[in-house]
Amino acid sequence: MQLTQQPQTEARLHFLDYWRVIKSRKAIVFVVFLLVLLVAATVTYFQPKIYVATARIKVEHDRPTVAVFEQSNLPTYDPYFLQTQYEIIQSQKILYPVIEQAKLQRRWAQGSQDLPMEFAFRQLKGRMGVRRFRDTSLIEISVEDEDPNVCAELANLISQVFERERMETKRQLTLKALEKLDEALGKQQAKVQSAQMRAERMRSELGVPIFGAVKLNDQTIVQLEQQLTASKVEQVTRESRLRELQKLSPQQLRNAIATVFSEPNVQTLLQNLTDSELRLEVLKQDFGAEHPQVRSAVAQRDKLNEQLNARLEGIMRGFEIEYKMSQQRTVELQKQLDDLKKVSLAMDSEAFLPYRNAVAEQQAEERLYETMKARIQQTSIDVQQLRSSVELIDRAEPIFAPIRPNMALNITLGAVVGLLLGIGLAFFIEFLDTSVKIMEDVERYLGLPVVGVIPQGTVQLSKEEASPAHLEAYRMLRTNIDFGQPDTDHKSIAVLSAGAGEGKSFTLANIAYVYAQQGNRVLIVDSDLRRPTAHKYFGIGRDIGLSDFLSGSKTVEEVIHPTNVANIWMIPTGGVQSSRMALPLLTSNRMNQLIREVGQRFDVVLYDTPPVLGISDATVVAREVGKAILVVQHRRFPRAMSQRARKMVENAGGKLLGVVVNNVHLGHEDTYYYYHEHYEHYSHLGEPPKPAGTKKAAPVAEEIQIQDKY
Repeated sequence: MQLTQQPQTEARLHFLDYWRVIKSRKAIVFVVFLLVLLVAATVTYFQPKIYVATARIKVEHDRPTVAVFEQSNLPTYDPYFLQTQYEIIQSQKILYPVIEQAKLQRRWAQGSQDLPMEFAFRQLKGRMGVRRFRDTSLIEISVEDEDPNVCAELANLISQVFERERMETKRQLTLKALEKLDEALGKQQAKVQSAQMRAERMRSELGVPIFGAVKLNDQTIVQLEQQLTASKVEQVTRESRLRELQKLSPQQLRNAIATVFSEPNVQTLLQNLTDSELRLEVLKQDFGAEHPQVRSAVAQRDKLNEQLNARLEGIMRGFEIEYKMSQQRTVELQKQLDDLKKVSLAMDSEAFLPYRNAVAEQQAEERLYETMKARIQQTSIDVQQLRSSVELIDRAEPIFAPIRPNMALNITLGAVVGLLLGIGLAFFIEFLDTSVKIMEDVERYLGLPVVGVIPQGTVQLSKEEASPAHLEAYRMLRTNIDFGQPDTDHKSIAVLSAGAGEGKSFTLANIAYVYAQQGNRVLIVDSDLRRPTAHKYFGIGRDIGLSDFLSGSKTVEEVIHPTNVANIWMIPTGGVQSSRMALPLLTSNRMNQLIREVGQRFDVVLYDTPPVLGISDATVVAREVGKAILVVQHRRFPRAMSQRARKMVENAGGKLLGVVVNNVHLGHEDTYYYYHEHYEHYSHLGEPPKPAGTKKAAPVAEEIQIQDKY
């Protein structure tokens, strides 16, 4: 059941797994993001700049060309009408004249030959846009071009051509309608003349009475009745005024006449008489009755009285004449009305019916003729000053801010696409990468525990610049190795790696340092007889060493050399003449003798080996030593190499205690980060002092920090 459930557990991914991939491949994500962003910015920068200018027009229905009869109100908004105008603006009828006036065939030509009209039409139509506003009669015409002035010129020109075309179409239709209406008016005039002749003939035949030049009809009777009523009212008014004025005394008449009859002469006489009487009274107070001035004033007053009385008498005589005239006019109108009513009764009889019909037909034809004539006269004036149904609301003006390319939008899209491509590429590379990435990969694919995690940037611990955090990583490795073999007093361990360059020799040197720092006697045996490098970490030569002992030319004491680090000794490779002699030497009895003898003399013996794959020396050493640890560099080689190395070691009879994951970027890998995260919290007191016998590292031929050649 565990085997069937294991694939489901492996397939389950957490969000942090995706974040780990992005975090570990952030360099790729950043590079792809930056490249796409730069490409987008470069392409946008070198793209031609496109400008746009917009003109807005108002399009209304054309009023009837010749409205002979009354028309109903036209709709103010008609979507079908506006959609039709929308298409007409983009038609050849409008754009061909625009192309000719703007000389676009020459302007857009690539060579010396002008563009064909059809090609220029398609190009102009592709550059223009027409948009209508919902629930309005407004249409927006926009044109795009690399020159903002050309955009405005073409947008305005399209609006003008469309307006002229609408006016010219309306003018042509109006002229044609006028021609047809003139013909109809001539025919209508003939009908009127025919109806008049028929009515006159019927009047003569039937003996229809006529009063002077006025023909008898109902309207004539109504007018006479209105005149008679007005005359009676006037007569009563004049009679009442005259009777009331006749009842007044001369003095009362003088006072009332000013309000009844507003004649300037009467007003002047009244004022002069009043002034004369006042002057007379003043003179009587100063002089006697016979005084010349008094007598002159009396004479003047009497004369004014005579003039006023004569004028009042004339006014009263005029009122009497007016009353009699209105009375006579009322009598005359009443007589005419009575006569007309008698004739009207006769006209309503059956005998005059043909005449009445002829007159009605004549009047209808005359009304129609007059209406048509008036419309023709009005339209003839309007055709000279036609009202345009297209109004330019907003004139197109050059706008010097390009609409394309949109730098901000393109940069944003480039950033988004670059980020997505970078993340996608990171996941693709992660999918192709089968190297060891996290601690679970070691346990899942190799079936071995992780005994140590070595951070990236670690230097040789024997140097002064070594970090306490890196020292603690190797101490944890040492502790895990000790827990892996708790029953032994001395430890002989072979340090292996599947491929070259995984930091095997570097790891061995630092493991030796932490064991020596604990007080253990540590021996390093460089069994990599083909390309040795371990001696470089401790500043000793390799002229006398393991190969000399295995060949029998030297003893154990002669090949063991002290190093510049306290408690650490080393057996270098010695002077191996040929790599073909490495395997026979390592499989000899003297190799087994060496392993037993140094294991008894030292607390910890560490064996440096060549890569497992491709060379059988490492598996031989691992078998002879018995125990080994496998160094795997983080994210370097496919995990299949480590799997193969494990099988080769186990098939040879060696035992792997665990795996050391080397050169781990803790900032990229959260699992390793948490493996070490608490150290800094407890390291504020600093690193414990080194043993008293520790010596300063001697200069070496080359600086080695993380990896050696294998």
